[in-house]
Amino acid sequence: MRSSQTISAWTTALLALQVAITAAAGGQAPDLQRLADTGHCPKCNLAGVDLSGMRLMSADLSGADLRGAKLRKTILFRANLSATDLRDADLEKASLGRINLANANLTGLNLANARLAYADLRAAGLAGANLAGSMLEHADLRGADLSGADMRAASLRNANLEGVVMEKAVLAEADLRQVDFSKAASLHGSDFSHARLDSSSLDGLDLSGSRFDAAEMRHATLARANLSGVSFEKARMRKVDLSHADLQGANLRAAEMRGTKLQGVKLQSANLETAIITGNLVGSDFSGGRLARADLSGANLKDARFHDADLQQVNFSSCNLYAADFSGANLSGANFRNANLRGAVFDGANLAGAVFEGALDPPLP
Repeated sequence: MRSSQTISAWTTALLALQVAITAAAGGQAPDLQRLADTGHCPKCNLAGVDLSGMRLMSADLSGADLRGAKLRKTILFRANLSATDLRDADLEKASLGRINLANANLTGLNLANARLAYADLRAAGLAGANLAGSMLEHADLRGADLSGADMRAASLRNANLEGVVMEKAVLAEADLRQVDFSKAASLHGSDFSHARLDSSSLDGLDLSGSRFDAAEMRHATLARANLSGVSFEKARMRKVDLSHADLQGANLRAAEMRGTKLQGVKLQSANLETAIITGNLVGSDFSGGRLARADLSGANLKDARFHDADLQQVNFSSCNLYAADFSGANLSGANFRNANLRGAVFDGANLAGAVFEGALDPPLP
């Protein structure tokens, strides 16, 4: 039964090709005949041709001109479409698993909900492409250009992103767990809002202008990254490594930062209002920052700098604030219960309503 079904499908495919050959212009008919005879057609002119529903599994179409071609529901599993031009092609519901699209021109192409698992997309041109909801798990995207691509709700787990360009790409709600972005060429200005970034690596990257609002980032690493002006509002950042990162002017309002590594981080002028921050914050610089109503209880803030910061009603209870600098800070209503304040500096600070019950070496009234 299966054999007869296969023969029937192939017969149907041949008939469809014959129809396409008949309808094709003179320059395309020979190429279509070649495809019908051999199942392959490298460097062929197939622009605008209707190949919808065809079985082109493992076909060699490398270097072909497929601009505007209709490939709806076409089976291209394991097909070789490297260096093809697919601009304006219709690939709706096409089977693209393990397809070779290396160096292909897919600029602006609609690939929404495409199944591209294990696809070879090395150096592919995907600028402005619609990849919303697409499956790119284990895809090889080395050197691909995804600038401005819409990848919202896409899955890139275990994808290879070495040298990829994703400037101003939309990755909102995407599944980016365990993805290594650290060797990406550029992610500047991309939108990771509500994305899942657990255990992902973004070490050393320039992420300025990007957004991570409400992102899930547990165990992610962003050490030494340029995060100046980046928005992490309401992000969940449990046990995230932000050591030596530049977060100057960043928006961390209402972010949850439990067990976060912030050694050597730059947080000047950052907005940390109502944020929850725990862990090792030794030497962190919050100068000029906005931390009103933030919860830093129990954190190690030895040698931290809060010069001229807004610290109204901040919870510093049980913190290690040894030699911390609060010069010029607004500490009205701050809670220092049971905190270690030995060597802390409060020159010019506003301490109105601050609570020091049980604190070690509180400032003199």
